[in-house]
Amino acid sequence: MSRVFSKSVKMLILTLMSIIIIAVSAETYRYMYIDGSVTVGTSKLIWIKGDDAPSDATISGSTVTMDLDVEPGTPQNFTNCLYLKNQDTAAHNMTISVTTIITASDFDVCKIHIYENSTSSWVFVDTLDVETSDSYETYTGNDPLGADEYYLMTFEVAATTSATGTYDFDIQMEYE
Repeated sequence: MSRVFSKSVKMLILTLMSIIIIAVSAETYRYMYIDGSVTVGTSKLIWIKGDDAPSDATISGSTVTMDLDVEPGTPQNFTNCLYLKNQDTAAHNMTISVTTIITASDFDVCKIHIYENSTSSWVFVDTLDVETSDSYETYTGNDPLGADEYYLMTFEVAATTSATGTYDFDIQMEYE
């Protein structure tokens, strides 16, 4: 009996020690909360395909996907290709950047010309060279795209006579 009693006492002591260790190591927690919501409204800036946009051009939210089909050695202009409209009531500053460049040795020209329409006529703004990490931004001249104004983006592409295949490029437009 003393042996059973001894084992019971040891088990009781171990159990009590575990409870004491748990109690000593237990922390006090306090809680704070965020009760939020996400309101989805209309886009402030939107892309619009022009009459000269490639037939496979698609717009999905803020992304335009298009394949500019050209022939080697033959310059081609996509003059009424893509519009960016500010449908907000406020002006927006932005930066338009070439983030993935075209292989320069395979093109004589690969440029995006940007025009703005604020007075019912198109005014040249800038040209982005897609063969370099070029960019255009409105912050320096503090000339944001005004409410209900547009940018027209035309593409000028001339592949060299030896160019073949598909060349990817990426343009990022960041605005505030």
